[in-house]
Amino acid sequence: MKVLLTSAVLFACILVVSCSKHSTGPNPGSGASSIFPLTYGSTWYYSDSAFSDSVVTAAYLDTMTVTKNTYQDQTGTVYLEMNDPYGWFDGSYISVDPSNDAIYEVDSPYFSPYTFFAVAQTDGQLIGMGTDYSNPACPLYTNQYGWVTPVNINGFSCLENLELTTDCNNNPQEQIISYVAQGTGVVRIAHFLPASTTGPLFEDYSQTLESANIVK
Repeated sequence: MKVLLTSAVLFACILVVSCSKHSTGPNPGSGASSIFPLTYGSTWYYSDSAFSDSVVTAAYLDTMTVTKNTYQDQTGTVYLEMNDPYGWFDGSYISVDPSNDAIYEVDSPYFSPYTFFAVAQTDGQLIGMGTDYSNPACPLYTNQYGWVTPVNINGFSCLENLELTTDCNNNPQEQIISYVAQGTGVVRIAHFLPASTTGPLFEDYSQTLESANIVK
């Protein structure tokens, strides 16, 4: 379901962890305290919704599992494939930084690594920023922010990240809000797009965790 305007964005890292990613093996995200437990066979059960102008047009269940398939980028970071054919992570490979404060992602067919989520140190902290020059006449600018004050979603205590993309005229073009719970992983993703190039943002997709079976 992923619809990203920022796939070509070049991110400048603000948090040190986001710039110094490394991995010593195919499973750095395993463990009870991982912010995204990447143990083979772990399964997440989501309720997904698609919207049109804030009206639900489709609602369905979505199951995501960790596979044994891997991808290694040029820095040596190893990512595990997520089997999520009906959800946000369709075609995605995920890795957790050994310091357990960042989640990295690559998406087929682009395979360009980026920081999906990072643990902030203060509420509203700027985590990363980038520019998409695919339209040189009006580049897109993306800022990613993090919060440390917990948010309760379906009984999970979560941290929050927000990515906001604007055009050269400061019109919002996309917003992604993600919530992650330690020991559980991604609990909720909400995606927003404008009704027009200059209009306000409306939610067009959400994915919310109902339960998870984390393999220890």
